[in-house]
Amino acid sequence: MSDSRTPTHRAPGRAVAFRGVRLAPKVAAATGSAVVVAGLGLVGTESATAGGTVWDDVAQCESGGNWSINTGNGYYGGLQFSSSTWEAFGGGEYASTANQATKSEQIAVAQRTLDQQGPGAWPTCGKRAGLTRANGGADANAQPGRSSSGSSRDADRTSPASGALAVDGKFGPATTRSLQGWIGVSKDGSLSTSDIKALQSKVGAGRDGKIGPETTRKLRAAIGLKNNGARDFRTDSSTVRSLQSFLNSGAPGKSSSSSSSSSSSAPAKKASKGVSLVVDGKFGPATTRALQGWVGVKQDGSLSTSDIKALQKKIGAEPDGKIGAETTRKLRAEIGLNNNGVWDFRTSYATVRALQQHLNG
Repeated sequence: MSDSRTPTHRAPGRAVAFRGVRLAPKVAAATGSAVVVAGLGLVGTESATAGGTVWDDVAQCESGGNWSINTGNGYYGGLQFSSSTWEAFGGGEYASTANQATKSEQIAVAQRTLDQQGPGAWPTCGKRAGLTRANGGADANAQPGRSSSGSSRDADRTSPASGALAVDGKFGPATTRSLQGWIGVSKDGSLSTSDIKALQSKVGAGRDGKIGPETTRKLRAAIGLKNNGARDFRTDSSTVRSLQSFLNSGAPGKSSSSSSSSSSSAPAKKASKGVSLVVDGKFGPATTRALQGWVGVKQDGSLSTSDIKALQKKIGAEPDGKIGAETTRKLRAEIGLNNNGVWDFRTSYATVRALQQHLNG
């Protein structure tokens, strides 16, 4: 892959036919004549099926529909992500390489990539599958579909030390109890009609005791998100993740007065002139300025060595002025996230989103 072009997961070129299966050129080149494809020696894999989505068609072309493939050619998973693209679009929050993530997680990262790079990110197989931004669900904030295990998995997903919620996008009893605490009702882990009415009063929605588009829209606005058309926030992974980060940050009220901003308990200053950050997972000047305000340095939109040292002191990392694994791990812990192995938090989509939500608090 030439350094002069926009990074993609796949090299351009025609797919290679092998035993009735279409493989990406790099997959075939990596193993020569001894190519191993889905169904021919790999076990425990997730393959595309007839009648699937456009992503199944892309995967069939890229990897023979093998969502767990790793041939050692530097491209991974059903959609053949390079490590750099996988990390750039938040895949690191799920697994170190795409082949270790679930199919739905790979598709979510693909939808984020599609939003920014378009179908050309898969130059041959995207065209062959008829991939477009519309049918591929291009979305900068795409999240994996809910798991078949249901919301009950959230019951024990809290940090033993801090009680912080796991930011996993699953609305279960632990998240429910935290939400109930925010709206001031009994924390029993189950939303009743009266609980929903209390939530609706909190976010300024009509008090009918039923969760629908208006309640979801108002809740998203209360936690710093734009409307995304979701009907029930409990089933929308991106909303639940942001809600969990919001609740972990102390869930500050929307109407908190400016006089309280000097309190030592305030989690962060907002971006310049009090404007909330867009929670988009992109570490740009506005997010930098808000972070600088939080650590107490000049808000010029560019992190200097001294700024990084101030950040490291703030979160308890070694103040060496260099962002690395320790600084990222400590920052993630500070904003209520578990370690995900990312080296530089600025390139981690999931970490930046959570940080932006924290700073908006």
